[in-house]
Amino acid sequence: MVFLFYGIISFVMIIIVLKYLANINSTKLQSLIKIILGGILLIVSLILLFRGLYYFSGPLLVLSLWLTRLKTFYDFYNSFFKKNNYKISIDKNEALEILGLDFKASRDDIINAHKKLIEKNHPDKGGSDYLSAKINKARDVLLDKK
Repeated sequence: MVFLFYGIISFVMIIIVLKYLANINSTKLQSLIKIILGGILLIVSLILLFRGLYYFSGPLLVLSLWLTRLKTFYDFYNSFFKKNNYKISIDKNEALEILGLDFKASRDDIINAHKKLIEKNHPDKGGSDYLSAKINKARDVLLDKK
């Protein structure tokens, strides 16, 4: 009975720590935590299954499969190994239009406009990778001309 009590307390503490870590804005860390937790739950559910505790092993098995679903592995792979290499070619007029500037824009105007746009559209804040690459390319095109 004491081991059950310690197990429940340990389980609650693990859940609290994982909820705290899950609120971190890092996609890599979230995917890694889901994969590790899913693997641990899978092992525990299989141990309980072979011991005959079907009522406990079933829900843990379902939870582990939900945590380690294919999308989690896909996100984990993309966050570490896949690089977004966009081949973007734009001219000066399109670059000025993207940054919302006119032909008389100075170097400081270009840098400030880029900074404002990239803060709003950065992939770490939910923005698009493609749009961020396009904004960066617009800045590069305009700064090369100055």
